[in-house]
Amino acid sequence: MGCQTHPQGGERSDVVMKKDMVAAESGAFNVSSYGAVGDGKTVNTKAIQAALDACGKAGGGTVIVPAGCFVTGTIWLRSHVELHLSQGAVLKASPDLADYNKLDAYAQNFMAREEEWNGGHLILGIEIEDVSLTGPGTIDGNGKVFYAEPKPYHHSSWRDGLALSKDKENLRPGQLIVFCESRNIRVRDLTIRDATCWCVFLHGCEDVFVSGLKVNNASTAANTDGIDVDCCRNVTISDCIIDTGDDAITLRADNARLKDKTRVCENIVVTNCVVASSSSVFRIGVGNGVIRNAVFSNIIINRGGVAFTFQSAYWPGPGVTISNITIRDVYARNLSAPFSISPGQPEATAQIRDIVINGLSAEVFNRGTIYGNAHSRPRNIQLRNIDLKIVPHPGQFGPPRQKPPETALAFRAADDITLENVRVEWRTAEPGWQKAMSSEDVTGLKVGEDCRLPETGRQ
Repeated sequence: MGCQTHPQGGERSDVVMKKDMVAAESGAFNVSSYGAVGDGKTVNTKAIQAALDACGKAGGGTVIVPAGCFVTGTIWLRSHVELHLSQGAVLKASPDLADYNKLDAYAQNFMAREEEWNGGHLILGIEIEDVSLTGPGTIDGNGKVFYAEPKPYHHSSWRDGLALSKDKENLRPGQLIVFCESRNIRVRDLTIRDATCWCVFLHGCEDVFVSGLKVNNASTAANTDGIDVDCCRNVTISDCIIDTGDDAITLRADNARLKDKTRVCENIVVTNCVVASSSSVFRIGVGNGVIRNAVFSNIIINRGGVAFTFQSAYWPGPGVTISNITIRDVYARNLSAPFSISPGQPEATAQIRDIVINGLSAEVFNRGTIYGNAHSRPRNIQLRNIDLKIVPHPGQFGPPRQKPPETALAFRAADDITLENVRVEWRTAEPGWQKAMSSEDVTGLKVGEDCRLPETGRQ
């Protein structure tokens, strides 16, 4: 449906106030009763917010978005309220930046000019509790309005090209859905599409359940992470299908803007998901805090740059301490590299340790790496039951590579790496590949007798 900007709907009236009382008794608040019009044109921010506020004031309940295309700017969720998008309902982001919150709308907000997105958001849940955002309807970020045409990107990620903001001054809206320093959150059964930035951003939250999401963004759209979990504890993500441009799921530990600086990222479960990404499929490590105790299991990867990126320092600084992460039962295809474990920046001091990858079958055209630096050496990395098939470079982005990496697995400046039942199979005749594994300055390297690490014979 089209989305032209019309005057705001939702003026209060005696009739609406009477409907408040009826809704409060039933616990169901329909946005249409507050003046929302699902015609794909009317901007309904005031009407939808009025329904949310009335539901919150009544002590809680469900705000219902019926079938139709409801254009809106920023709306604020309330404690003890479920915002439910019915079958056929579309909540569509306004094409007008004036309809979004300002950067100073809440204390923890931020923007990233270098990535070309501002601090405006569609749905905000700030310092609230016991809140739900549910489907089976759709949230549409209207990204096509804000992105320029993609340009070629000469890297093994972003193979379809990379699109940034049309407006280089005002940029494009930031994260689509934000929960910040909130608790008891449920996000389930929604379709999210055409986002302008991260789809679901959980920052400093506790006790979060995300399930049944379907995310569909352009493969070229920059910064369109599926789900970002930052300084949160007790989070489960399950049964999601994510096809996006940037990272599918990210664990972060950036507490700099939080009111509670003690928050860490811990006790995270990601399971039963089908994912595709033009960048790192799973990224672990952004910020200068702590990420610990996480499990990724039963995953299908249909497209990606690096399947699992562990990086203590995404930008200059000490970085994130990362420990006790388990990955198991993953199948991946159309993938550049299986994993990358490193400090990220030469001055990073934060440690990465106690990582288990157990059960990974992947078709890849670049190597898996475990690298340290002078200050931070990955330690106690266990690679078990890994089956890597080295396939030809797809050659669909950038200039043809002159020479592939020599080895399928490369380890440097690390300690206590264990390989059990790790197998490399050569399915490419590209010149340059030489052998399955190399190591330099590695202590405690153990390679089990059940490993198959053959040379290519094409040295």
